[in-house]
Amino acid sequence: AALFHTNEIAFKETILKNLYANLSLEELAALCHLSTSSFKRKFREVFKESPKRYLNKKKIEKAAELLKSQELRISDIAYDVGFDSIATFNRNFTNFHQQSPSAYRLSYNEKS
Repeated sequence: AALFHTNEIAFKETILKNLYANLSLEELAALCHLSTSSFKRKFREVFKESPKRYLNKKKIEKAAELLKSQELRISDIAYDVGFDSIATFNRNFTNFHQQSPSAYRLSYNEKS
């Protein structure tokens, strides 16, 4: 049981250290020394949701925090949190927050 717990901690650390890197599931699986299918299975056991959903959610949460600052351009934020294109970032952000990144920033700054 202790061995499994140690492996789970190492698994979580690997994921969290690479959360905002623009890595494919295959690359994350390789970093964890697992096949893609084993990685997906283990990921769901540990994080209770699919890798894609979890990673996107975490990236969008980080982007939302960064959008509260006027200093960073939206395109820079998209790349900083690990999206490979601004279009993908905009689509994912809008799906999660029901508004575009620029609208989110504007509404946040109006409240402040």
